[in-house]
Amino acid sequence: MSDALEELEQLLPSIPAAVERQRIGAQLDRVNAKLSDFSNVTARFTVVGKVAALIDFYDENFSEMKEAALDAGRQLCGAADETTLDLAGRSYDDFKTAISAAERSIRYQWRTVVTNDYKPIAIVGTLLQRFGDTLEIGRGMVALAGRADRSTALSMADLPAEIASLSNDRSKLEAEKASMTKNGEVDDFLTKLAAGKATLSSVTPSVYSWLREHDALEQMAVFAR
Repeated sequence: MSDALEELEQLLPSIPAAVERQRIGAQLDRVNAKLSDFSNVTARFTVVGKVAALIDFYDENFSEMKEAALDAGRQLCGAADETTLDLAGRSYDDFKTAISAAERSIRYQWRTVVTNDYKPIAIVGTLLQRFGDTLEIGRGMVALAGRADRSTALSMADLPAEIASLSNDRSKLEAEKASMTKNGEVDDFLTKLAAGKATLSSVTPSVYSWLREHDALEQMAVFAR
């Protein structure tokens, strides 16, 4: 991603001047009209790259967006006559279409991350809210899951900052949880519980004792997979 961005960024400053030098009538006017949203389009491209990096997601749509970005930059810089200007305009439209496809894909993946990694945190949070010594951590977990769920409705421009904030707050809560339990087995059990991966083998004697001390045994259920 960084190589593609660097190459595109090197091409961008020369595009307006390159097009300006080619005054060949109506075709040029149409291309200039297309480029009226250039700043907005490149900003969208950058945001998609940031979100992809934050959630470590690079699919086929993302790759096609990068290729379309480079192709559009090269076509616009190389436009010298009516034919190449037409190709440049088409490549720019293709670039915008590729960005939209990558945005949809990234949004879908972020919703998947929220469902798999954040919503389950509310399960543990709800449990911990029942205990006096873990009440605040439990509230924090439930609030975090709610924020993550609401983030799926944010604009792409607002997503990078919110995803980074959610990740940071999640790490802090995990650290607080570990400090609160002061027991690696209990912490591991709660982590697996949040991920929906807790099994009977996760309930070690120390975990059983911790649940009993917090009157939480009746809040646990066993289901066969």
